[in-house]
Amino acid sequence: MNPLETTVSFVSLGCFKNTVDTEVLGGLLSQKGVRVVSSYEDADWIVINTCGFIQPAKEESIDEILSALEMKAAGQVRHVAVTGCLSERYLDELRRNFPDLDLIWGVNDPQGLVDAIASGKPASYGRAPAFLYDHTFPRIQTTPPNTSFIKISEGCDMKCSFCAIPAIRGPYRSRNMESIIREAADMRERGVAEINLISQNSTHFGRAPGQPSALPLLLKKLSTLGFDWIRVLYLMPDAVTTKILEGFSHPGVLPYFDLPLQHVSKPLLQRMRRGGSAEAFTRLISTIRRDYPDAVIRTSFITGFPGETEAMFQELCDFARELHLERIGVFTFSPEEGTPAFEFDGRVPVEDAARRRDELMDISDANLEVYNRLVIGKIQSFLPGGPSPWEQNITLGRISTQAPEVDGLTEIRGEIPMTSAPVPVRIHAFRQNILQGEPA
Repeated sequence: MNPLETTVSFVSLGCFKNTVDTEVLGGLLSQKGVRVVSSYEDADWIVINTCGFIQPAKEESIDEILSALEMKAAGQVRHVAVTGCLSERYLDELRRNFPDLDLIWGVNDPQGLVDAIASGKPASYGRAPAFLYDHTFPRIQTTPPNTSFIKISEGCDMKCSFCAIPAIRGPYRSRNMESIIREAADMRERGVAEINLISQNSTHFGRAPGQPSALPLLLKKLSTLGFDWIRVLYLMPDAVTTKILEGFSHPGVLPYFDLPLQHVSKPLLQRMRRGGSAEAFTRLISTIRRDYPDAVIRTSFITGFPGETEAMFQELCDFARELHLERIGVFTFSPEEGTPAFEFDGRVPVEDAARRRDELMDISDANLEVYNRLVIGKIQSFLPGGPSPWEQNITLGRISTQAPEVDGLTEIRGEIPMTSAPVPVRIHAFRQNILQGEPA
């Protein structure tokens, strides 16, 4: 097959880290002469970058695979490839259950997948050395032109009892700091105004045995490049130090603190193999709010973890109310084979875990409504993301306290180009997680 005649369309599932992986695959394919297209109808290949973290994500990935294979059977596409976390974790199972897939690839050999697609020849994924891209890898951009993601590390060493990520992505490994700076500088030259630093654990970036985190130095260097917004995602709360908090004072670094607490009951956190407690988390959040009065806290919680009692759950609810956490994501416990928690006793009935999730989400909605009311009438920094598909003369985007995809959107009356840097807007209304305003 001539690579110049081959077209590929991507389906990227899961987290922002998968978004970066998809963009690297797209860049490598483009470098080979393969054309990346946005529509299935124009594609020879559908490449599905899967998520295999928890049960709902696995089910979504399987649904996408089945849908793509139906398109292949109907002659709408010629080939289907599956890559990412699901295929790294369940390689043999996918081979047995989906013999019509043309390629099944894991996470550690993107060049091998690209070569197989470009050549059109059969190939088989073998367990490859742990992979981590750097600034020399080409990337296509799937986000709006004024925003992007930079993966600063890969893998995880925390070994939380409920999490399969270390088995899928391997040990924690940081990128070279200068490589990150060079990638960021290239983005800035292209007009990117917002960068989102992503990792399994950004607090451990660059940390060597006996040495502190290098995240503060990274933020200091990135702040010199002229970005309007620098957002850090996924800070392990028990590893946040005074130095790390000081790193958020540099120009452009947003006071947006993504702290996946998971729970606040100390016995349950210990069972999760996590540090911290309600008291420790309260001190941390109080310090953040003291030092950064405009700070916004995002967190995630798990309900129904084995051993969670109603008293533990009520402790979690009280914490979420009293700390006024602006943005909360809630997940019910997903028993993942191969993790210690899969074997734990004290399983909480599924219906109880779901009820607790819904109750906690009600608290989340109430907290968000309080926050939204506070921004009514105030001028905010707004990054345009494109015209609204639902209403004319409306630009969709985000204010600085809204991370991509997870924190809702802001609607601004008027047309603001997607290439624009953040502009001042005044918020005048909201509905649920959608803010509404106009240019200031």
